[in-house]
Amino acid sequence: MPLFTVFTPTYNRAKTLHRVYRSLQQQSFNDFEWLIVDDGSIDETSSVIEAWQQEAVFPIRYVWQQNAHKKTAFNLGVKLAQGEFFLCADSDDAFPPDALERFAYHWRSIVESDRKDFDGVCGLCQDDQGRVRSE
Repeated sequence: MPLFTVFTPTYNRAKTLHRVYRSLQQQSFNDFEWLIVDDGSIDETSSVIEAWQQEAVFPIRYVWQQNAHKKTAFNLGVKLAQGEFFLCADSDDAFPPDALERFAYHWRSIVESDRKDFDGVCGLCQDDQGRVRSE
């Protein structure tokens, strides 16, 4: 079981998914899976992901469903996730190269008996120039 499931819901986003993929390729921490739930795309999403599945050094799981809305894709992703932790990355997002490493480090720095008191973690979003986004 991986420590993280990085989850991406998508719909006709073959042209933007590369941002997530590239940022996951660059992670300094590799104990994760990438789970993509495709909400009925009719573009090249499936073939793009199939090519990445052949070359990636981390597992990529791809599930296609009839178009039913992002919330339905999200719920399916939660059900299918195999990681201990669930992180959502929209189809045009990217993580800094040490993002998963930092999450793991901070989780492991919490005394094990205190971990039950934690429900989630959130972080600030940045634009391509590193400025924190407020929207």
